[in-house]
Amino acid sequence: MMVESTRQTAKAVSGRLSVVAVRRNGRTCLDNIFCSVPFHISKPYWDGSVLLLQVANPTAGLFSGDQLSCSVQVKENAALLFTNQGASRIHPSTGAGVALEQAFGVSDKGWLEIFPELLIPYRGASLTQKTVVNVTAGGRAYLAEMLAPGRTAAGEIYAYEKLDWRFQLFLDDRPVVIERANISPETIPWMFAKPPHWQYIYYGCVWIVAPELGAMSSDDFKRIEDLSCDECLVGASRLVDTAIVVKVVGASSIPLRKALQSIRSRMAAMLPFLHSDPHKL
Repeated sequence: MMVESTRQTAKAVSGRLSVVAVRRNGRTCLDNIFCSVPFHISKPYWDGSVLLLQVANPTAGLFSGDQLSCSVQVKENAALLFTNQGASRIHPSTGAGVALEQAFGVSDKGWLEIFPELLIPYRGASLTQKTVVNVTAGGRAYLAEMLAPGRTAAGEIYAYEKLDWRFQLFLDDRPVVIERANISPETIPWMFAKPPHWQYIYYGCVWIVAPELGAMSSDDFKRIEDLSCDECLVGASRLVDTAIVVKVVGASSIPLRKALQSIRSRMAAMLPFLHSDPHKL
């Protein structure tokens, strides 16, 4: 299959993003960076402790047949906040779905935060997303993700064809988490069972790795779960001594975002790099 490198045709694109963050002269900088359509990288911003890197998609979203790969590596003592400027939209599939492969690596004393916007699958959309994270002992990572039930304003609720989410977390090359969510019209009724007063569910998740997490007590976990309310449910679990996961479901995008922001704020007391402003509107 021919793959074009531009959206000027109706054919799919094969895009790649590769970033290596290093510590040099007392600050984090990008030692190696490459991107091709549909990835576009804005000018990095150094806030004194963390380098903020925003990625934009100059096209209208991701289309059938698009094949994307993303690699982000944070070397020793570097600190990177990696985010995007707007929601990721997955358009209807006309054959092959969208394929996205992500690889995140963090070295000793490195810090990586992934703070994305919503993933919005359109009616008939198909996405296979594979994410592999490897954190070296002494490294720190904070990886968030958000999923909308569809284009709710257009009445598209769980109308996508398939979302195949695969996530693997390794600590020092040792597997800690292997998770796969195969979301389709057949699995949605039980995977996204909602409270009676909710119309649908917005989903969020945060994977956190840091040596400091070993000091978290049951009270610390309770304070996170106390963020639950009538429009949002929050649950937190320990994976291993240095890794936890927090999962959130909300009745709309607003309570979901508030809960994820609150989680980030509470974890900042333990992980100071989270005080950095991701410059979200």
